[in-house]
Formats: sequence, C-alpha cells, structure tokens
Amino acid sequence: MSKSKDTKVDPRIKRTRRMFKEALISLILENNDTSKLTVQNIADRAELNRATFYLHYQDIQDLMEQMLAEILDELNETMKYPAQIKADQVMIRDQSPKNRLIAFIEHFYRNADLYHVLLENKDFRQRVFGILLEIISFWAEYKKSKNQSFKVPNEVLAASTLGIVSWWIQAGTPYSSSYLANQIILMAK
Repeated sequence: MSKSKDTKVDPRIKRTRRMFKEALISLILENNDTSKLTVQNIADRAELNRATFYLHYQDIQDLMEQMLAEILDELNETMKYPAQIKADQVMIRDQSPKNRLIAFIEHFYRNADLYHVLLENKDFRQRVFGILLEIISFWAEYKKSKNQSFKVPNEVLAASTLGIVSWWIQAGTPYSSSYLANQIILMAK
C-alpha cells in the first residue's frame, strides 16, 4: 500500500504501521533469525490481529521492505542536511563531506541495535554501501575542486568505511561517532 508523500495518511494507519514495525524490530533484536518470524508473532507483539496486518502488508517481507526503505530514507535525509551552523542569526546547513560522514555515523549510533542485526542482510548492506559510496564520491569531488584526490578508489574507501562502521556497531560502539569519523577521515587522506 504505497501513498504519495502529498497524500495525508490517517493517524490511526500511521500508528498501526508503527506498531507493526516496532514489533518486527523488537522480535529481530531478540532473535536475529528472521526465518523464524511469523505474522502471528508480529501481530501478537504489536497487540493487533493478523487481519489488521494483512490490511497493511502483503507478508512479512513486505513489512521488512517498507521498514528498510524508511530507515534508508531517514539515513538519506540525514545526509542531505547533516548539521546546522548559526551565522549572523541565520541557521545554515553545513553539507561538508566531513559533516555528512559524521551524520552517517551518528545515525548508525542512534540505531546501533537495529543496524547490528540489519547489516547481516546482504541486500541491506549493499544499499548502505551505495549510500557510503555517494558520500565518498561527493567528498572526492570536493577534494578535486581543491586540486586534491584520494590515493585509493572511492569503492575501496566506501568498503573500508562500511567495514569499520560494522565492526564499531558489533563491538558496541566503543568510540564516539565523531572520533570514529575523524579516524576514517585520517585514513582517507
């Protein structure tokens, strides 16, 4: 059931979908083996019924896809407007490559438990790699405008960054997001 962004969605529908997504997330966090999920488990956790589930989703995969799409949309929004700086009483957005990377890592930090599980999914990992590659490519263009360049291909930097972030999430985020971003930036110089 897809709606255009301009169409108003009934708040009850939003609440019901949110309840199903929260139920799915909590079940995944309890046991990351998604093959054992059932519609009944999800409906029970959401304290809704199976019929309501099927009013909103075709199956568990449909729910999962919609949830992943929302997470990635939120991540992309974070990338578009990573930080604000107050200059002469006006808020401006700082879209520098460093701030985009920090925003990316902070988003992972805020959703660490969920990403810990989701990064096991090959398709999701590939999508996140694509977002990272966009950040790195933007950064490469930025460096190029200053007559600089990376010493390794963008894909290698993106893959390395994804590996570092994955390790960081699995290790329980032992470093702050800004520290991790600064280390990645040093690696990329």
